[in-house]
Amino acid sequence: MTPFKYLSFLFLFFWTVTSTASCKSYSDKAKTKDTLAPSLTQEHFQDSLPRPYDYVNDFESLFSESEKQTLDSLLQDFEKRTSIQIAVLTIDTSMTTRDSLEAFTLKIGNSWGVGQKDKNNGVVIGISQAYSKMSIQNGYGIEKILSDAETKEIIDTAFIPSFRDADYFQGTLTGLKSLMKILEERYK
Repeated sequence: MTPFKYLSFLFLFFWTVTSTASCKSYSDKAKTKDTLAPSLTQEHFQDSLPRPYDYVNDFESLFSESEKQTLDSLLQDFEKRTSIQIAVLTIDTSMTTRDSLEAFTLKIGNSWGVGQKDKNNGVVIGISQAYSKMSIQNGYGIEKILSDAETKEIIDTAFIPSFRDADYFQGTLTGLKSLMKILEERYK
């Protein structure tokens, strides 16, 4: 065998081995990625939950600074009077999917610890303008005095009418006042 043929053979041999190894390696990585994807995604989801910065957490930039202050003051005063803690969360599309908005709102409430632990009296209101959807998640202590049907009625009659006109502040303010009125009357 001539040196040129020998080098060509060697080159072809190594090229074949490395190409095959690369393909196998890529294939193995893809299989590994597929089998690990659910747990990695769940861990990332847990790690990427936003942190609360006030009663109103406006991640979708629906409210002006003065509107946020108005809502924060209203919610802070309500908590002082009743011990019920309400958090408002506006949800950007990068945070969750449309179908997972309710589960995301619940997960936020649990992660943030909304409400008093011994009374389970928290309420989390998730609003997404981009998804045209909202969710109210009540703690177990609130569920005893406010049914899911009543919660849905508050959403439909107090929040949504102003939301349809793209007035998210007024809708949130009206909805909060309606919700707080019922809770204050029934919560002991």
